[in-house]
Amino acid sequence: MTEVSLRSLVKSYGRSTALKGISLNIGQGEFVSLLGPSGCGKSTTLKCIAGFEEVTEGKIFFDNTDISRKLPEDRDIGMVFQSYALFPHMTVAQNLAFGLQMRRVPKAEIATRVARAMDMVQLTQYAERFPKALSGGQQQRVALARALVIEPAILLLDEPLANLDAKLRDEMRGFIRDLQKRVGITTIYVTHDQGEAMTMSDRVVVMFDGEIAQAAPPEEVYNHPASERVARFVGNANILDLPVTAKDAAGSDLALPDGNRLRIDSPAPWANGRLRVMARPEQIGLTDPGAGHLGGQIAKRYFSGGHVEYHVDSDCGPLIVLGPTTQTVTEGANVGLALDPARLWPIPEPKGKAQ
Repeated sequence: MTEVSLRSLVKSYGRSTALKGISLNIGQGEFVSLLGPSGCGKSTTLKCIAGFEEVTEGKIFFDNTDISRKLPEDRDIGMVFQSYALFPHMTVAQNLAFGLQMRRVPKAEIATRVARAMDMVQLTQYAERFPKALSGGQQQRVALARALVIEPAILLLDEPLANLDAKLRDEMRGFIRDLQKRVGITTIYVTHDQGEAMTMSDRVVVMFDGEIAQAAPPEEVYNHPASERVARFVGNANILDLPVTAKDAAGSDLALPDGNRLRIDSPAPWANGRLRVMARPEQIGLTDPGAGHLGGQIAKRYFSGGHVEYHVDSDCGPLIVLGPTTQTVTEGANVGLALDPARLWPIPEPKGKAQ
């Protein structure tokens, strides 16, 4: 297993800078997702690691070896693309064997490794089929097997599930993660899909505008986002902007619209004497009118199978709340909203604004 270290990577295209000095260490056998909107730099980062793009500044290390200027074929990587990139005129077995043949692996070993790879992705019975005879999910598994059969040090995946339908994407998430755990290979996965990143990764690296906004385990990114932008990108985020009325070593008192106080563990208030705190939709409870911490009225109700999503016009502005399907609250109904102080997360003040 191999460690990957990105050190102050800069990638410029003329006057445009796609990567602005990012640094990241990826441990042996770790599954890390690069998550962000289009144009954030995640695919550029992957291409620099793969050698498809040359870095403008900075270095890339595999273990203790600087590979920044090596050609792609000399970097010991396996790559899986969104488009599968299978040879249409070759069978499944021939697609898997091709990379080994180019490396002049002996024929007997090629046969053994191809058979093992097909078994690993559960496609042994399709060895003599051509790609066009396979489903999208099967083609993606062939692409995975082809990347792994060469026994690379690093596995790179660039939005590999983007062309699959929703049900198949869900199946392939689990398949890829289970396979990665069995093989134990260091894996870097690019996606704009928050669900993929959250369910598959040991760590999620959120990127905006060529910079890393946060790199942490999925639960940390979701429950303790480093900024309001991260909070809103990785899921629905209710942001409450409340004045701080008192602060001591144990926490802060926040003033609610009805005049009551809510005490939370928190850092110092922002320079304006307020705090912006986040509550995820599932962290707010619907109660009877007059109960809870806030009042509100149900503006919209959406049944989503496993839960009901309520859009609430509250004392603190529009909020999204998730409730169980057994709880029936109709549109237009007045409700109370219960907050859990222990689960409210104070959004860190943007750099340069604290005094």
